[in-house]
Amino acid sequence: MKRLALGLVLALCCFPARAFSYPHDAQLSARLKTEFKIALSSGTVGPEVYARFKKAGQLYSGLRVLVRKDASDCFAWYDPARNAVYFNSRFILKFFEAKGFKDPQVVEVLWSNKKVRSELIKYCKPVYLHELVHALQCYFYPEYRRDAGANPLEFEYEAYLTEDMYVHERMKADPRLLRDFVRGDYTDIYTANIFGSYLALSLDPERYRERIRRFYEEELGGYISMEEAGAAKKNEVADARIFAYAAGNTGKYTAEGEALARLETQKAAYARFLKDFYSARWQAFSSDALLFVGSTALEEKNYPLALDCLAVADANSLKYGLAPGTLETLKIKGAVAVLEAASFIRDNAGKMGLEVLSQHLKALEKACAATSRPFPEDLLVLKAATYPKALVYYAGKYGAEKESYKKDYYRENLEYFSASTGPATAEEQ
Repeated sequence: MKRLALGLVLALCCFPARAFSYPHDAQLSARLKTEFKIALSSGTVGPEVYARFKKAGQLYSGLRVLVRKDASDCFAWYDPARNAVYFNSRFILKFFEAKGFKDPQVVEVLWSNKKVRSELIKYCKPVYLHELVHALQCYFYPEYRRDAGANPLEFEYEAYLTEDMYVHERMKADPRLLRDFVRGDYTDIYTANIFGSYLALSLDPERYRERIRRFYEEELGGYISMEEAGAAKKNEVADARIFAYAAGNTGKYTAEGEALARLETQKAAYARFLKDFYSARWQAFSSDALLFVGSTALEEKNYPLALDCLAVADANSLKYGLAPGTLETLKIKGAVAVLEAASFIRDNAGKMGLEVLSQHLKALEKACAATSRPFPEDLLVLKAATYPKALVYYAGKYGAEKESYKKDYYRENLEYFSASTGPATAEEQ
């Protein structure tokens, strides 16, 4: 479940919004904006984001929160041209299991019904916080977005870490939602969305950012890095210089040169900010989140998730600068998770379906490799019998799937089981 949800959480992107308005837009915007701020005021992450808006002057006071239907898979997006955070009404209706409502009716219901509005805010606070970060980025680095000509990938690295830190803070304060989700007792589209990235953490910040980069550059497209934006702008300036001299008019070349200078300044400023942002937060956050989620998953007997979180204290963990006590706790809990997972597989293998069994064996194998433990010898026969079947299963799923985030999950498993057993033959398929 956690891996399938990742595609949903990584589908928070910017799409053009419609310019028309509805009768209650202004009233609903004011209420959502105020009530979101109240809901996000506890802890440290939310208030830290709001404190930064004080430096933005009148820009935040003009920010609107609107509801519009969009055919994309975006739950929400920030539009800098209109200084508005938009929520996709398609997902609002799915959340409430409602059908047949047009946008004006959705706006009216949310404006007039505080109970409905509160329920929405309760579950999609992290989504809104993510978009607030994008608003801040556009306020403080406007030339980058304008001159780059595309959505900056680095902005997502900050937005997702902020969102995940908030989710962690919220779950530690009240872990009931996480426990229900880990047990498989409860989910909704927003909960699956916010847990997608949070439950896929590691101790390695590069691995965290790489997963975001891979999705935005390879799956969505249209996102470029600051380095690529700088290179593109330099090429534009070079072209402008050639044409300017040819035409005897250096005005455009001068303007392009000034744009490049602004881009370079903001690129350097944001690179420093992002480096400091990760340096100050990543180590404590990632280790605490892995221990918390892994321990919760272990208690709820979700062994694949527990192993993913706890069995990470390998020989390379020292390079992440973990405190000795934290590293030792991870090692101990990881060892317990390996032993419990192996015992669980022994006792329940005959009751598990192919996908569940293969995921348990895969998680156990990866955990053993990460912690330099031998895979349980008595489970080797079961693994050898299960992996070829899993390969065929995921090959079929991958070939038939149309949705990109699910296809990515099936591809990941197809590659894993293929590497472990060799490619499936035509006869097996």
